Amino acid sequence: MERDSEARGQRGYRGSILSALLALSLVSACGMLPEPYHPRGGLYGSKGTRTFYVSEHGNDSADGTSPGSAWRTLHQADQVRYRPGDRLLLHGGARFEGSLRLDGGEAGRPRQPVIVGSYGRGRATIVSAKGPAIEVVGTAGVEVRDLIVRGGSARAFQDGGISFYNDLPGPERLAHIVVSGVDVSGFRHGVQLGAQRWGFRDVRVTHSVLHGNRDAGLITYRLAPVKAGAQESYAHADVVVDGVEAHHNAGDPHTADRNTGSGIILGSVDGGGVRNSSTHDNGARSSAAAKEGPEGMWAYGSRKLVIEHNVSYRNHSNSNADGDGFGLDLGTSDSVVQYNLSYENDGAGFLLYSSDAQRPSRGNVMRFNVSSRDARRLAPYGGFYVGGYVRGAHVLHNTVVAALNGSLRTPAVMIAPGPRSVAFWNNQFVTDGAPLVVASGILREVVFQGNHYFAPNAPRAVEWRGAFYSSPGGWWAATGQETVAAETVGVAGDPCFEGGSAVRALPAAKELVPTCPAARRPAVDLRARFGVDPGPVDVLGHRLGRRPAAGAVQPQVIAEASDGT
Repeated sequence: MERDSEARGQRGYRGSILSALLALSLVSACGMLPEPYHPRGGLYGSKGTRTFYVSEHGNDSADGTSPGSAWRTLHQADQVRYRPGDRLLLHGGARFEGSLRLDGGEAGRPRQPVIVGSYGRGRATIVSAKGPAIEVVGTAGVEVRDLIVRGGSARAFQDGGISFYNDLPGPERLAHIVVSGVDVSGFRHGVQLGAQRWGFRDVRVTHSVLHGNRDAGLITYRLAPVKAGAQESYAHADVVVDGVEAHHNAGDPHTADRNTGSGIILGSVDGGGVRNSSTHDNGARSSAAAKEGPEGMWAYGSRKLVIEHNVSYRNHSNSNADGDGFGLDLGTSDSVVQYNLSYENDGAGFLLYSSDAQRPSRGNVMRFNVSSRDARRLAPYGGFYVGGYVRGAHVLHNTVVAALNGSLRTPAVMIAPGPRSVAFWNNQFVTDGAPLVVASGILREVVFQGNHYFAPNAPRAVEWRGAFYSSPGGWWAATGQETVAAETVGVAGDPCFEGGSAVRALPAAKELVPTCPAARRPAVDLRARFGVDPGPVDVLGHRLGRRPAAGAVQPQVIAEASDGT
């Protein structure tokens, strides 16, 4: 879980992720994605700009300024110094070997970006055997659109397929980066955004598929470490990932000094987030000797992120750490993880963690998420995992369905030593024989209030700091948990999900609607009791009433009645 500073066809995206969302009844939460942008050569140019073309039928002796006088190779295209507003268009459906690099002195104007893309029908393919296919260094105001990018050589596995790096001393971030409609595989990272200290702002990575890379599908990072005791600073700002599928980024079995094999990593980012995206089947070849493992979708050393309407599943770790669906790690603060689905990951569905006392994770919120059958391989994890230097976190209105996996007893919630001022409010925890909550070490101001528990056949319903309780009620009585103003506010019993037993198989979200009266009653009024707004809707997009029930999926009769409608 501890991180180092660098750690960390369009049709394929829309088909796989949207079909998964439909099957899991989360389309109403995620919504349909807008159509991708498709450039057309004849509409590209504007007064004062230049458009250059590359075609498999071209000639490098031509001027390259029209489809009829196109260049033939990327080598020729790479000789040009691109001015703000210029376009470089590659013939759709054709394959071009080589690479393109833009340096300081090229591009540079956010409102007049240099655009690299395709023209004609389909997307062009760039094959790079020596490093990045497209590399931008010391400049911005660049858009990369509608391309297929392939690596696969030993050299390509050392670099990002589409790479942006700010090597300038700062202190300002370079503005405007767009990557959209790309399919990238065969590199160390599919898309990477890096800096020595000051990076980029106004960054959009959208409608893309990043797969078959070694270390990660997408990563942002800063090389300069945060000095001990110094205030956290951030290389990048306003970074948004939208409609991206990152899958089968396998990891490196020979690399043990860092984690490899993640889907999407946001490192050193101030503002932005990930939405409408999926990470799955990553990390299968990650090192078993590494002290830390990969995750599906996670952030470190960042703040003010919103991670919402995503799916993360079947992510792996071959070490004894991580393999999580979603994570806020090492100094990530003031961020929100909401309306997401995690299932069948090796590690936790949702992780809150920091290993560094000088960089605690503060003020994060996880709400209206669903974890189903997570922690399939790693014993120290659960549907939710909270540990280390985590401060002031709110975990509310989530639904966790945990299941035994052979001898592995996966709890709904695992709390490791270290967290302080963490509230679990109005969640729904269900297991089929595993403990509901496992907690160890010194815990200060860690409270459970308004949660719903169901663990049939569990000999130990709760394991709390060395003590074992056969029922949630026994735990409440002994510890004072699930109490507000001397009133017991926890509920224990079968939620009677509409789909029957939700533990026997991966449930659709609509099957997690509780039908038993006790599970449908209003939970703790967070606004009145604690001044906390739970949000406008549940994970399916249903409007909340003033007094929602526990869990991520709301029974609509209760929601409407509590709203006075």
